Amino acid sequence: MLQNRIFSAIAALISTICTILFFSPIHRDIFAEGVFLFFLLFAAYYIVLQNKARLLSLFRSKQWIAGLFMLLFPFFAVLSMKGEQTHLQHSPLFIKFLIYIGTYVSTSIIVLFAASLILSIKPNRPNPDKKRVLIFVYALPSLIVWPFYLIAFFPGAMTADSIFQWEQAHTGKFNDWHPVMYTFFIMLVTAVWDSPAAIGIAQIIIISVVIGYCLFELEKAGAPKWAVWTVSILFAVSPVNGIYSITVWKDILYSTFILLFTTLICKLIMTNGNWLNSFPSFLFFTMAALGVVFFRHNGFVVCLASLIILFAVFRHLWKRWLLVISLVVVIHYAVTGPLFTYLNVTPSDPNEALSIPTQQIARVIAYNGEMTEQQAEYINKIMSLDLWKKFYNPYVTDPIKFSGHYNKRAIFPNHLSTYLRTWWEICLQNPRLVIEAMIKQTSLVWQMNEPNDGYTSMFVTNVFYGNKFGLKNEVISQPITNMVGTYLKWSETTGKPFLWRPAVYMFFILLFTFIAFLRNDRKAWLLPIAVLLNVGTVFIALPAQDFRYLYSNSLVFFIAFLFAFISYRKTPNQTE
Repeated sequence: MLQNRIFSAIAALISTICTILFFSPIHRDIFAEGVFLFFLLFAAYYIVLQNKARLLSLFRSKQWIAGLFMLLFPFFAVLSMKGEQTHLQHSPLFIKFLIYIGTYVSTSIIVLFAASLILSIKPNRPNPDKKRVLIFVYALPSLIVWPFYLIAFFPGAMTADSIFQWEQAHTGKFNDWHPVMYTFFIMLVTAVWDSPAAIGIAQIIIISVVIGYCLFELEKAGAPKWAVWTVSILFAVSPVNGIYSITVWKDILYSTFILLFTTLICKLIMTNGNWLNSFPSFLFFTMAALGVVFFRHNGFVVCLASLIILFAVFRHLWKRWLLVISLVVVIHYAVTGPLFTYLNVTPSDPNEALSIPTQQIARVIAYNGEMTEQQAEYINKIMSLDLWKKFYNPYVTDPIKFSGHYNKRAIFPNHLSTYLRTWWEICLQNPRLVIEAMIKQTSLVWQMNEPNDGYTSMFVTNVFYGNKFGLKNEVISQPITNMVGTYLKWSETTGKPFLWRPAVYMFFILLFTFIAFLRNDRKAWLLPIAVLLNVGTVFIALPAQDFRYLYSNSLVFFIAFLFAFISYRKTPNQTE
């Protein structure tokens, strides 16, 4: 016992020094953070040593998967947390190596610490007799808190994208640049009350009821009541959820459906897929899948890929899965085909999918990379090379594609093959520059630490200024506006590294899923498939550093946390 404490203290001290140096020089201003980190690491080392026998037995039973996770997860986490590290520029290579190894070990021991703590909590027995009224009970904190955001920033938050869809909803001239289904939602809600506030109210109710349902199902499955209530309260007081609940963006409902879809995947995991056997469950699951499909353009790929993976795992229900997949595909193409044709919907701009190639070409031009005369001549037809260099921003494509000088007709509809061939040749000629361009443009996806020269677009609190509908914010209660505004200001300054970087949530989702896997079996890895597929599709076409594109990360984070506490049965005929 004493030996463990001495070892833990020494190891924690070394790990603390290495981890602090990984982020910044050691100085008196970080004394409090250093003390906190030391005690955290001391507890981590000590608890892991105390539980090493149990952890080793779990790892042995999970064979190579647990070992591979423990090898790779801390490595990618350290890579994701890495900043500019200007204070280490002149340090010897050996010192840098020690700092990196120390930080890697610190991350590894914290992962094991989290696993030890959660696995030490005995899950409750599943209780299918829970009253459905709990759905509304768990929704109540959000229903109480979020209206304060609407009062503070009445009638809600709207950007240029919001106004664009507002206009469509009021003119009936549809453009699929932003999914038409969200425009239909605006039309439906504003038919009752023609105000952005009506959308905020509707979204507050929908998101609250969805999280209430999710928490109800997870408590039924055996999640501890204290953990469920903790999530219910944290979900409500999260400034991310609060301000997004009153923001007129398609991403809000899309992410809400990802949350619901993930919870239903959780039910499939816990019942070996047999939950889908009943017709109400089948119908509910199909509706949730269609919600993922229609509220953002990448949703169809995310949903279809998820369904195929679930089909492969739960193939004993192959007839059900074929029916779900067929319905989703048929309804998707029926809506985007005949219905869109009937409504004269203008197709979305295909150039939106070229964000990464655009940034790669721009970086090669901006940094005087290698290009042939033929390549330069073609790229110059799209936009003058001088303007490519002038408008290039490593983290957003908008200055290029919305510059007014960008000639899309040199690409679409007849020259896409020329564009792609030219882009690929440029990539082969300038591998370092194009990799740098992709790393920077996709920073929001994979990097917990915001780059010094980067940014994160978090939220707005106002209606887009100067809109032609005369929509503007009104002050209903100045004290509430000041209070909520101060809270949001705190979130975008002090709280920003934890609340407004989607990669933070993604790494925690993976950690909690790993713990659920240790507690149960390999099916646990199915839980985050929808949110990870969303991350993947955003990664390959990210236009800007907008948190909203990955808002679903911050929602599924809560479900993954509760899932780590659940021990599900493996009875083949279990249906609840």
